[in-house]
Amino acid sequence: MTEPPSTGAPQYPPAVYAQAVPGDLTSAPPASLLRWFSCTAAAGIVVGVLWWLLAPGGAFYGSGEDPANWLPRDLVLGTLGLVAGVVVALFLLPQRRNPGSYTKVLAAVVGSAAGSVIAWQLGDLAGRLFGHAPAHPANSSIAFSLRSPGVLALWPAICALLVFAVTLISLLRSGPSHEQ
Repeated sequence: MTEPPSTGAPQYPPAVYAQAVPGDLTSAPPASLLRWFSCTAAAGIVVGVLWWLLAPGGAFYGSGEDPANWLPRDLVLGTLGLVAGVVVALFLLPQRRNPGSYTKVLAAVVGSAAGSVIAWQLGDLAGRLFGHAPAHPANSSIAFSLRSPGVLALWPAICALLVFAVTLISLLRSGPSHEQ
């Protein structure tokens, strides 16, 4: 980039404020963002199947008729969401120095939220299709279901929190001049 010839008049804006990197190099391509969103959302299928297989009242043990199994069932989904959030964050961390990384993190966090909803709905569907239906239920919603919807926020929250914490610690340790 060549500088304009000096005419004696001050240049506005000063060269200090000129953009160092062209705008098209600082954003992620849309295909990459779609890939981050769709892969994390599709992981909800795996989490939903694992929830159905591992939770009390699911495929392998318990009938779901005992209300004491409802909390462990929700905790299993919460634990699976926690593990999925850590895995997604581990895939995102090497990307944090690339241009447009914040958009990839945002796409992955939104995809994680969609994945947790997919896992919940898939587990409920498996419970309705393959679950044990009691003859005389004490409650109409005694079937395999989620009792604590706040559990769904664990996956995207852990993912975002881990990426934020590791990036912040990295900046505090090396300073902003080394990050560029």
